[in-house]
Order: sequence, then C-alpha cells, then structure tokens
Amino acid sequence: MLPSEGIMKHPLAMALSLVIVVHLGGCYMYRTQAKALVPGVDVDQTLEIAEMELRENKTGSVLTYWAVRDQVFTGEQAKEAGRLYFKYIDKIDSEDHKAHGFSVWHFTWAVSNIYRFGNGEVKRAMHAAWRDAAFRVEKLDMRMATKNFSGEKMLTGDAHFLGRSYAKKHVVVPGNKKYVQSVEAYRQRLKQDD
Repeated sequence: MLPSEGIMKHPLAMALSLVIVVHLGGCYMYRTQAKALVPGVDVDQTLEIAEMELRENKTGSVLTYWAVRDQVFTGEQAKEAGRLYFKYIDKIDSEDHKAHGFSVWHFTWAVSNIYRFGNGEVKRAMHAAWRDAAFRVEKLDMRMATKNFSGEKMLTGDAHFLGRSYAKKHVVVPGNKKYVQSVEAYRQRLKQDD
C-alpha cells in the first residue's frame, strides 16, 4: 500500500495533509469570480488543451477543464464546454476510471461554476450539462463535491500551489510568460517531455 492510500482511509490525516499543503504552498481559493480571473486568458485555446487531456483519460485529465472554470465564457465557448462535458463524462464516471470520485467532483464543479457565473446565453448553452452534473454529484454522495457544485458560497481559484502550478502549465494566456502561450506551445512542450 502506498502512503497516500493510507491517508485516504483516515479523514483526520487527510485533513491535516491538506492543511499542511495549503499552509506551505499558499491558498489560492476565493469566494468571488473577480479574484480568480486571469487577465488575457484564451478560453478557446484552453478548451482545446482540455480536450487533449480528456482524450487521454488519465488521472487528473479533467483538471484543465477545471482550471478554466472561473473565467468569463461566451455563449459559443459554453457550447464547447458543454460538448466536451457530454463527450467525456460517461467515461470519467465509470468505476473503471482511476480517481473516479476526484474526477467526477472536479468535472461537475467546473460545469457548475461556468453555468452559475454565466450570463443568460451561457446558462442556456450549459443548462443540460449542469442538470446532468447535478445528478452525478448527487449520485457521487461526496459532501465536498456537493458543496462545490451547489453551495451558497462558490469556491473559485486554483485551490493550492499544486493547482496553481497545473493551471500555469495548461491554461493559455498569450503574453503572460507564467502561463502557456498557445496550443502549439503546449504541443511542443509535450513533445519535449516524451
């Protein structure tokens, strides 16, 4: 058994580990969209990277989709976000998927934030995905997932330094050298990592 598997079985140890990670690395969790907005983010290109990740169907493959959830979406971008959700959710919501609970939690949380922050056009484009996600969160029966999906106080941001680090390697923000510059730059980095 890996040490992390033992921690997952003990809620107190898991909570303490989270406190240590947040304390040492800083907290990037907010209650408003404004604090989570990344100036200059390219949602279209980031959704393209999200699909590349989702196609891989690995542990954490939903995180690019999750990392862009608090940005301002147009109606067309929301349609694309909804399309991606429906194309991949059944595969992610299968018991065979590694990190099933984590993945469904973060995928549905992203859908909720896109929907809840959206204007009327975004809400119309995301409504079917939001309803499906609500059903899956209920089925998941995970208190934190339910709170992130439908809680009165919305949670935004990258959560902790690991989330921030992930976002900077997957979210496209042309001109901000801390983030990926384009889908092509992301592809080049993948080739170098191979």
